Amino acid sequence: MGDEPPRKDENADLNWPAIPTDGLGEEIDDEVSGLGAALVLTPTRVVVVRQGAHFRPSSGVRAWPYRVIRAVQLTPARHGNGRIVLRVGPYPWQAISIFIDAKRMPSAERLVTQLRTRVAQARRSTPPAT
Repeated sequence: MGDEPPRKDENADLNWPAIPTDGLGEEIDDEVSGLGAALVLTPTRVVVVRQGAHFRPSSGVRAWPYRVIRAVQLTPARHGNGRIVLRVGPYPWQAISIFIDAKRMPSAERLVTQLRTRVAQARRSTPPAT
């Protein structure tokens, strides 16, 4: 009875406290937890919070205003994981990937729809560069 190994919570890696809300300085409008990271929407920007961000502050939390996001892609779940890709620059290596467990794909689809809407609105409201 006491010789059994402890049961691993199947959602353990999805339940970590990923979002340091006090450090964002904004309210969180929506979020989806991925595998090792969370994607967060605030009123003015999209934020990626990597697991262990408190150990690596310069790379653990990254944020971009909506107007600089070039594209948002959602890859359907295959082999148990889907993926959200944010293109943040003109070069192929300027992309951020967040892998999403298949169970969280409905939340990811909802967030991607909101994110695409906010990116489009930000582009329309940003004056053209002269």
